[in-house]
Amino acid sequence: MEKALITGGMGFIGSHLARNLVRAGHDVTLLSRSDKKENISDIVGSVKVVLKDVRDISPEDVEGSHHVYHLAGTVDNYAVENREPFRDAEINCLGTQALLEACRLSATKPRILFGSTFFVYGNLDTLPATVDSPTNPLSLYAATRLCAENMCQIYGRTYGLDTVIARFTNVFGPGDINASKQKGAFDWMIGCAVKGEKIKVYNNGDFIRDFIYVEDAVEACKTLISYGEKGGVYNVGRGPVKFADLIEILREKVPGMETEAMSPPQHHKNVGTVNFYADSGSTRDLGWEPKVSLDEGISRTVEYYEKNRSS
Repeated sequence: MEKALITGGMGFIGSHLARNLVRAGHDVTLLSRSDKKENISDIVGSVKVVLKDVRDISPEDVEGSHHVYHLAGTVDNYAVENREPFRDAEINCLGTQALLEACRLSATKPRILFGSTFFVYGNLDTLPATVDSPTNPLSLYAATRLCAENMCQIYGRTYGLDTVIARFTNVFGPGDINASKQKGAFDWMIGCAVKGEKIKVYNNGDFIRDFIYVEDAVEACKTLISYGEKGGVYNVGRGPVKFADLIEILREKVPGMETEAMSPPQHHKNVGTVNFYADSGSTRDLGWEPKVSLDEGISRTVEYYEKNRSS
């Protein structure tokens, strides 16, 4: 039986991963600074919950774990805009180092998967992004995620910790309770559409993105922590899709949905990626394959919001 620790375990990807591991019969501990029990209501009796900021993690918290899925961190590019200029560094950098130190000092030395982001690439001249593409973070969020990646690599080389890095593209799906215009914007749009609210779309959706359903992202986490190369970096995405096409799929699921084109605000222009999609071939080479189509994923997410209209 795998004993797994998930930091950020009550968050979006973390809660879906926890549910998956519990179904597989594993011993799962969730470490979370926020008590979001509503995100794990169906498995709350099947997991151990440690309410603790990842910056305060101790060797005792990781002791006995075979795998640590490090998913705790900030989730958007707007810390400075929201007058929290130190938030990204404090949580992403100091939190990651605290976790690495705890693992270094533990007797069991678990394998660590770090959940990073495609934002570390910035705007590339050539797409798709491969793991060998240059990194050019445009925001503090992306810069601190890349810093955390480097910390994982350094602890691997210096102390022999076994780490693997997953760079997620845009992950969407049911249960993103903190979705907003600034984080998980497509999930937020789906929720707005279900409630009959008009959706404002940047540049009329005339840009390319790489969206992947959350359950496929979870399966990638499991594949990488089991088979990924020690110290390896992997992209986790489905492939290119025009955002306008996603909106049209959503319109089919929510008849009568209204949209309005708008220009992005200046801060978004400063820190946002224009066009992006990833080459996830090295992850696929390990046996992983995204299975949920964008059409099916949007259908499931619409159904979730229809059942949870107040969320």
